[in-house]
Amino acid sequence: MGIKYKQTKETLAITVRRSIQQRTEIRIALDDLAQKIPPEQVAGPPFCIFNFITSVKEGFDVTLGFPVAQDFKTDEPKFEWIPEMEVLSIIHKDAPEKLGGSIGKVFSYANQFAIISDEYYREIYLGESDPGGPGIEIQFVVHNWNAKLATGVERVLGVESIEAVMQGHDRLEIESGLEARFEWVKGMLTRLDSLADESQKWDILSGCAHVFPQGQINKLAAVFSETKSQTGDPLQAVDAVIAFMDSDPGWAEGGFRDGHTIFAAKKPRDPKAYAEAQTDIERRQAYCYCPLVRTKMDQGMPVDFCNCGSGWFRQQWEGATGRPVTMEIVQTVLRGAEKCEFAIHLPEDL
Repeated sequence: MGIKYKQTKETLAITVRRSIQQRTEIRIALDDLAQKIPPEQVAGPPFCIFNFITSVKEGFDVTLGFPVAQDFKTDEPKFEWIPEMEVLSIIHKDAPEKLGGSIGKVFSYANQFAIISDEYYREIYLGESDPGGPGIEIQFVVHNWNAKLATGVERVLGVESIEAVMQGHDRLEIESGLEARFEWVKGMLTRLDSLADESQKWDILSGCAHVFPQGQINKLAAVFSETKSQTGDPLQAVDAVIAFMDSDPGWAEGGFRDGHTIFAAKKPRDPKAYAEAQTDIERRQAYCYCPLVRTKMDQGMPVDFCNCGSGWFRQQWEGATGRPVTMEIVQTVLRGAEKCEFAIHLPEDL
């Protein structure tokens, strides 16, 4: 299929973030950015990152940039380190209007093997700064779930527990297949259950969740801080954050608060299929975001697995309040419910 797995290195880049309506704007913005970079500092072809989690209501939220050899004095653009990434890569050499087919190919491939992405993908314009021309590398950024799991096990249970929990993970490859991944995770959760209590399991597995964009979390923290400063009431500040989440497209919905507990759930992954579902299993599959369990709802995956999904909300609320939270699963599609709902317990001395 022309798809390759590779690892990229950490790269210093000069970047700008833009909201665009059409792809032609990418070239204009890159041309403008290029004028601000000494030619000898350019260290590679330009790129465009398409951000999935965004407050932009129409069009695309993109980060445009050039790799550079070192930082230098500049006013508007900023320097940032693009982290090392694991990616599924495909080179699009066809007509620009067919780019969507190549993007769909690599995303379909990832879904076939239950490989999940981080909350963005990247295009690299090879050998030229023209995103409308041939030679565009599409990079599906892999979310390394197993690496995050191992890090969490070491943090919570200690390094001596990693081997027991992660047993057999090294036999999994990119094309190991959905069945192999599913069975390994089931076995891992059984092993983890014998080593950790409920709180520890939640702490470890919630750390495997997708990384919520820091820029979005900063918005929540600003709302919380400003409202708390104005009112002196931290719970009123929590309500302000929930209201902001409900009004901003960067979040599905904010949930609701009962005392020091927030109840939150994502909206369905496929709202149309969810509304039109004829059976319980169809509805649950349309709701679920995880390709690992979406088609294997009733095949024995322990409910603890959904603690991974709770990490999405954990990042939001620990980021907003600056305080640790604890969480529990209220309902989940793995137990036959029509949605996954979580209780986020705020500290009493918030």
